[in-house]
Amino acid sequence: MLSLEKIYEKFEAKGDFLQASELNSGHINNTYLVETKEGKPNYVLQQINHKVFPDIPALMQNKILVSQYLKNNSRQNQVHLQFIKAYSGQYFYKDQTDYYWNMMEHIPNSKVLEKTENTQQAKEAGRGFGGFISALHNFDASQLHEVIKDFHKMSFRFEEFDHALKNAQTSYKDNAKNWIKQATESRAQMHQLQYLYEAGEIPQRVTHNDTKLSNILFDNKDNMLCVIDLDTLMPGIVHYDFGDSVRTICSTSTEDETDLAKVQFNMDFYQAFRNAFLKEMENKLSDLEIQLLPLAAQTITFIMGLRFLTDYLNGSIYYKTKYPEHNLHRAANQFTLARRIALEFKNTPLL
Repeated sequence: MLSLEKIYEKFEAKGDFLQASELNSGHINNTYLVETKEGKPNYVLQQINHKVFPDIPALMQNKILVSQYLKNNSRQNQVHLQFIKAYSGQYFYKDQTDYYWNMMEHIPNSKVLEKTENTQQAKEAGRGFGGFISALHNFDASQLHEVIKDFHKMSFRFEEFDHALKNAQTSYKDNAKNWIKQATESRAQMHQLQYLYEAGEIPQRVTHNDTKLSNILFDNKDNMLCVIDLDTLMPGIVHYDFGDSVRTICSTSTEDETDLAKVQFNMDFYQAFRNAFLKEMENKLSDLEIQLLPLAAQTITFIMGLRFLTDYLNGSIYYKTKYPEHNLHRAANQFTLARRIALEFKNTPLL
């Protein structure tokens, strides 16, 4: 494998390579901050996992289409991701091990938050993700490739779960029996959004599909700067993005927390996020879409729990883990949070 410096040199960068350090990479990709000898600009170099994303040229086309559209159609002075071309003329470089790389300009004086600390951050996250979807309201979602087939399709995730459960080691099933039971009992309710979408009751939109808190850049005063990590851009419904945001922004813990008593739902953060999100959407949502927002929060939190549980039963072959039970603990965390969300909205009519 080429060194990071050699990979950096495949792109049309302005500065000479000085050093690279790993950034918080999430569960899938590896991401590095490249500092140049000139000190400005610096760059973010990302290795995209081709085992997760089967068609990376299509993925990059999505990212370029959307980033250029946002640049041309957003408010003046709005910060956006700027992708750098490789010398091949493409916006990616493929190395000898078949891994793909892309590069962006680093946004200076920015930070990533792993956990919401105050309502200001929740509000700004709502402004960021709501503004992102709103700015793409007139973008034709059919232009985008489906980079991960059936990504948020509940029936597909249950098919994966059923297959993993059938073939899992007995010890894995024993360890996970309580969460397997919860998943099974929730099957019918968790399909509601999918069925409404398929029936045409919920319109298709451009969706980010990974709207966790850490995919927004903030400045040092907790103001939103930019939505990042566009790998999972696809056609979808607003509830995918709203629900995934709430899942991370309104939880009182990270998804790796093993003390489930600490996994609670912060309603103040939810209201701050929701109000800012809806303000940015500027009446672009139907009454039904708004009515289904609480169910979206529960559904997307549940689907993450189901995915973690499925990966655990499969022997943790998809997500990066730090210890053998890591995915089981993540699943327990997300199922607990989904249950807390359901309790918060138990008196709210959903349909």
